[in-house]
Amino acid sequence: MTAASAVSNLLFARPFAADHELTKHIIAIVIFMFLPYCQLVGANVTVDIFTEGMGERTKAAMEVFASLFALAFAALLLVQMWKGMGSYMRYVEVTPVLKLPLWTAFPPILVSLGFLLLAALITAAEGVRHLLGRPAWLTAPRAEEAA
Repeated sequence: MTAASAVSNLLFARPFAADHELTKHIIAIVIFMFLPYCQLVGANVTVDIFTEGMGERTKAAMEVFASLFALAFAALLLVQMWKGMGSYMRYVEVTPVLKLPLWTAFPPILVSLGFLLLAALITAAEGVRHLLGRPAWLTAPRAEEAA
């Protein structure tokens, strides 16, 4: 959107009105929308140098801990974002150019945090199954399980 606005400005001397406002609004939503996916596929930041020498059970226990931490963090964010949306709805704040209410970004973010909570529950259960030596529900069997 920003690039299109710049091209429009160069070619027609007419940039898009408030492209930066929409870009900030949409990017905030999109970032939260990717959190559940990242949790489910394990695409979070890890430091493999610390875990490469650990056994499978220790790694599985760390997976469970990380999932429980993500669960607590998602719950905290969900509650605080809910309160934040209520505050923005009571004391309406809008973007300067488009007059877009800031609270409009909150509903999709809250849905995404709900999915993150669910994803963290699923990955915690997966981690417990791995810790107990049971096959995974959602993922392909690990190399040691397939043998």
